[in-house]
Order: sequence, then C-alpha cells, then structure tokens
Amino acid sequence: MPPIRIGTRGSALALAQAAQVAAAFERAGRSATTVLIETEGDRRAPDTAWGEGAFVTAIEDAVLSGRIDVAVHSAKDVPTAHDPRLQIMAFLPRADPRDALVVAAGSTAGARASLLAGPLAALPTGARVGTDSPRRAGFLRAVRPDLQVHPLHGNVDTRLRRLDEGATDALILAVAGLSRLGREGRITEHLDEAVMPPAPGQGAIAVQVRSDDDDLVGLGPALDDGATRLAVEAEREVLRRSGGGCRAPIGALATVDGDRIRILGGYALPDGSAVAIERVEGPLSDRDALIDALVGRLARSVPGVASRPLAHHVAEVRTVVSRRLLVTRPSAQAGPIVDALATHGIASVVVPAIEIDSIPVPALDDAIGELARYAWIIVTSSNGAKRVLDAVQHRKADPAVVHWAAVGQASAQPLRDAGIADVWLPSRSRGERIAAELPLASGQRVLVARAQAGDPRLPVGLVARGAIVDELIVYRTIEGPDASRPLLRAALRDEPLDGVLFASGSAVRGLVRLAAPELTDLVRALPAICIGPGTAAVAAEHGFHVLGASAMQRADALAERTVQLLRSTSGGSP
Repeated sequence: MPPIRIGTRGSALALAQAAQVAAAFERAGRSATTVLIETEGDRRAPDTAWGEGAFVTAIEDAVLSGRIDVAVHSAKDVPTAHDPRLQIMAFLPRADPRDALVVAAGSTAGARASLLAGPLAALPTGARVGTDSPRRAGFLRAVRPDLQVHPLHGNVDTRLRRLDEGATDALILAVAGLSRLGREGRITEHLDEAVMPPAPGQGAIAVQVRSDDDDLVGLGPALDDGATRLAVEAEREVLRRSGGGCRAPIGALATVDGDRIRILGGYALPDGSAVAIERVEGPLSDRDALIDALVGRLARSVPGVASRPLAHHVAEVRTVVSRRLLVTRPSAQAGPIVDALATHGIASVVVPAIEIDSIPVPALDDAIGELARYAWIIVTSSNGAKRVLDAVQHRKADPAVVHWAAVGQASAQPLRDAGIADVWLPSRSRGERIAAELPLASGQRVLVARAQAGDPRLPVGLVARGAIVDELIVYRTIEGPDASRPLLRAALRDEPLDGVLFASGSAVRGLVRLAAPELTDLVRALPAICIGPGTAAVAAEHGFHVLGASAMQRADALAERTVQLLRSTSGGSP
C-alpha cells in the first residue's frame, strides 16, 4: 500500500506537527510521507496582517485535487465555514492551549527573576510587546493599557530572534508552538486563560481528508482524541455563533470531564477599552444551549450592545476600530506602510499588484564608473535608487562628485539611508516637475534611472532645457503577477475590505488585471486611496471611486492621510 501523502506548510512548527501526524499513522499501521505546500500566509509580506484561511486554503485545495491525501492544520487556523467535500478525520491529543509571555534571552538574571515573580505585571511601564493577533492585543491592553502593543510577525524562530535583537521587549506566543519546537525554556509566564482566553482550537492539530476517502475516514478513530474533539468543536462553535473568524478578538477554551463540559469565552476590543470573560458549565448533552448562553452573556457584557447579538458588535468593531485595507505594493516594500497603518488600528491585506523585475544593465555600471561626467543623477522611484546605489557600491564610486535628485520623499529615502544627505526634490512628486524645476544649466549631462514603464516626459523635458540626457531603464514593472491571483481571491473572500491603497498607476492597472474578469466589479467597488494626483487620475480612469490622494509618500504621512479619508466615510470613526 503506498504511503499516505501528508500536506503541510514548510515552517519548522508545521513540519513538527506533520511529524506527529505521520507518527500517529505509523502507530495505526500505515506509512506516511510529507509534501510541502506553500500557502497564501507564507507568501504574505513579513509584516502583514493575514486573513482567515491564509494558512489553510492552499492545503485544502491540494487535498481536493488529489495532490495529497491528508492536510495537517493548526486547529485555530481552520475557518469555521465548512466545505462538505472535506472533513476533520481526527484531532490529535491537545497540547497546552494557553498563551505565553516571552522576554528576551539576554535579560539580566535580576530582571528575569523579578519578571518570574509576576512577569506580566512586572513588565516596565511602556514596554513594547509584539503580537500580530487582535485577540492577544485586546486582552493584553485590557490588563496593561500602558504597554506598547505593536505588530510583529513571522514564524516562531523569527519572532524570537527579533525579540533577542531588540525589536521588542516581549512577545506573546502559543505555549503549544514553543513546546513542539523544543523552546519551552523561553517561556517566561504561562498566561492564565482568565487573563487571556486562548484562540478557539489553540494547541490542537487537525487532520483533514476528503469526505469520500473511505479508507482514511475509517482510520479516524485510531488517531482521534475524543476529549480534544469535543472541546475544540465547542470552542469553534462559540466563535461561529459570535460571528467571528480566526482573526477575531474572541477567545474560547472548553474542558470535558466525563459527561460534563466547562466553557470559558472571552471578547476584547483590540484597543483594550472593553473586555468580557464569561463561563458556563453543564452536561455535554446541553452543549448547544450552554454555548448560546455564553455568547449571549458576552454580548450583554460589552457596553452598549446588550440588545444585539455579539456578531453584530464584532462587525462594528471591525469597522470602527480595526479597518481592513487592501495594500497593492510589492511584498518587499509593504512593511513600512503596514506598520504605520497598524498604529492607527487599520489591518493591511497585502496583494502585490506589481512585481519589480531587475534588468541587467551593463550601461549603468559603466556610467557609474564615470560618475564625474554627470552634473545630476535623477531617480524616479525607490527601486531605481537602490539599483543605482548597488552600482555605486560595486564600482566603489564617490557619490559626492555628483548632485542627486529624486521625484519624492520615498524615492529619496534610500539615498539618504546611504549617506547622501543633500537630495533635491521638486515642488510636487511628478516627473515633469523635475524637468521644469531642476536647477540645471544648458549643456550639463544628466543620468535618469527609471522603470521600463516610467513617464517619458521627464527626459523629454530635460532635453528641451538643453541637458544631455543618458536615460537608463534599470528595472521593469510586471503588472498583475499571476502569483497574486489567489491572494486577491482570499482577500475578497475574507472579512469585508474598506478600501484599496495604490502607490502608482502601474498598481492600479495590475489590480484590474488580477481581478479580470470575475472579480472586476468587487475590486472596483473598493474606495481608492492614492499616492499623488497622477495615481488618482489612473484609478479614476479605471472606474475606482477615489476617496483622496496623499501628496506625501512617507509611510507615517500616508497612514495619517488614510485615517482622515476613512474617517470621512464613517462619520468620524477612523
């Protein structure tokens, strides 16, 4: 009999969980092999909020297509919506479902001893705590409103490394994940479920198969842990009846003892301004009635919503406190704006509408080798600036022998980061404004580094003023990369989006290409926020309702402008 093909993500934690499932099959008398599957969550930008199903959908598709036989998921990541073609054949015995506080490995012995006496309470006033979870952020802020809770993403080892490097003062991570990776020693405090109710299903491993695969479905009882299944299914039902997804600020933990079940449920606004934690207990046979009672109590405990279901309030919280914006920048460039938006309670869903493809340009290397020939080097994007700087470094050229100009602040930033402090900028971030305003003498030589699809009016305008222009195409922009199509489908399938952010006309055209034909109407229904009037004009030409444009490209300024524009559509709420 061929080995069972187990599909899993390639992270260390996912592989550890897949190994547990393989061992369970072997104990049941069946051999197994592992197949790696890249998910939408794996392709997101490093600092990007992900949507429901981000780590699940691609693996489910692989099961349905027959590429693999079994999918392995963290139960907390599995959406509550059920596809009848699939079923959870087994839940393995559950690990510790709680969350953990983790402080840096380099903490002094005295400081660590102080923390171990009451770690969460002992964190210094204003300490930074990294988490990408609205649930963890809300419950944490409720007990320690002085803490600076900020987004910090990546797999477990990445987050631990960033903690030890000083990117944050503490982390909140799942105890189960740390244990499965052999990192139990990093745990500073196990957080009580009454302080931070765990995500529904946290600590459990779900084994999923096709519903019509009678062979594997029949193996389910040999792998399934009954108590874990009863508890996790109850917790997921709390989440479903509350109207939330796996990113909702809702926690639940069920415990089965014989024929009785205890269920703890919690809800917190992401800003910590309101929190409710309730418990119910009774016979297993009354599970559904107990869940209804729990969800009702949570709703009544939240100020101002006693007469409405919690599901309605969850939707309102997403709109008022944690808006959701489609960001179309390339993944490698999305981090700063994602972080800036997060400080205002806006979640970003990154769907790269363009890709940057570097082009070998021997002429650029030659030009930088004779840098002193030029009066000016002009860059029209951060990508162009980085390509020129790479050539400067390669040729060991002195950037001080030439004047530098950039189309805007974002384009100038890589130059400043490289120590080029004096970067000339036009009055408006437009290529034609550079051509008109650059302090240029007739006969001076200018190097323009731009994209293949860049605005040709810049070099034309410079020539008209008497400049000798060397124009080099240093990269090309791919509009609507195919790899982003499943990301867009997932973004539109998950919780509603409040708008789309465009940084260029190329991004507008790229998103329209990704949406065609079946998603075009859904995409064009999103209000657009743009960088610069040129981008806004392109968005309007393609049928978007433009809320407004930001004249500034800096992430902080763009985020503030985004908040203003979103507030204008919601009667004052950001």
